[in-house]
Amino acid sequence: MTDLFWTEERIAKAEKLWNEGLSARAIAEIVGSKKNTVINMAFRHRERFPARQASRHPMGYADAAPHKRAFHPDRVTRVTFSGASVTMPRVPTIDGPAPIMLQIPVGEEITQ
Repeated sequence: MTDLFWTEERIAKAEKLWNEGLSARAIAEIVGSKKNTVINMAFRHRERFPARQASRHPMGYADAAPHKRAFHPDRVTRVTFSGASVTMPRVPTIDGPAPIMLQIPVGEEITQ
């Protein structure tokens, strides 16, 4: 049977170097392994190797502001036979003419 590379002593040494802020590549050079083995070992021992990056979504999905969908008069949304929703260019003979968008500049009065 082969000996395991990650002994408790090596894990403790890697943990100390990780907490000092060394990169996975630098830790690998010190303990004599490769960068990905250090990353995999840190993943297996997450309680001892805290994440270094902030979460991608610090507010979470539920707290995020709702996204207002853009309206494109030259595009329509269709549902395919499989049930997928697809945005496609408007076909005037099928969809009819594009709706007229009335744009009024903000802050100006309309006089007749």
